[in-house]
Amino acid sequence: MKGKFIFSNLTVIFLSISFIIVILNSCAPSKPSLKTLSITEPERVVSKEDSLLAVSKEKRPEFVSILSTAHINIARKAEKSGDIETALDEYKKVLAIDPKNKIARYESLILQGLSHYKKGSKTSLWDAIELFSKASMINQDNGIASYWIAKSYEKKDSKDYDLIIEAYEDSLSKTLPDKLRKDAEVSKAEANKKKKTFDSFWK
Repeated sequence: MKGKFIFSNLTVIFLSISFIIVILNSCAPSKPSLKTLSITEPERVVSKEDSLLAVSKEKRPEFVSILSTAHINIARKAEKSGDIETALDEYKKVLAIDPKNKIARYESLILQGLSHYKKGSKTSLWDAIELFSKASMINQDNGIASYWIAKSYEKKDSKDYDLIIEAYEDSLSKTLPDKLRKDAEVSKAEANKKKKTFDSFWK
């Protein structure tokens, strides 16, 4: 009986320890996945790019997607800080591993277009309009490209009323940040007013 009692106590102790270990393991923080790190610590992910791309063909598509997300997040961070050169470079890195990536293609064209828009010459503005037009074809639900097409036409020749109004209308029919939407609405109304004045003058 004494032996059975000791054995029973040992069993209880063993089960208790096992239970505690299970609880502790379940409470321990899990290691973040690469997918999570591509958002929270993108620089850490891209530092392993060569290793990730050297994996088997079966795993490569998954890692290309993760690396693309990491580069895009680095690009957006750089863009917010005003470092457009780094942002463009990061988008190029995305396109080097995933040439059909729509986000990188779109964002890259928008940034290039804005660069030409800021230069302000007629040649640069035509280049900007071309780049914005390409961007609008890639993401047809987003109105930012059309908004900047309108702004480029205004800057190139403020009397291109039909083109300006058409571009603003197109931008307003799509997704647009509130700040740009308000400006587009005001600018479109001003362009319509100027067009009416211009048309009545030549009647």
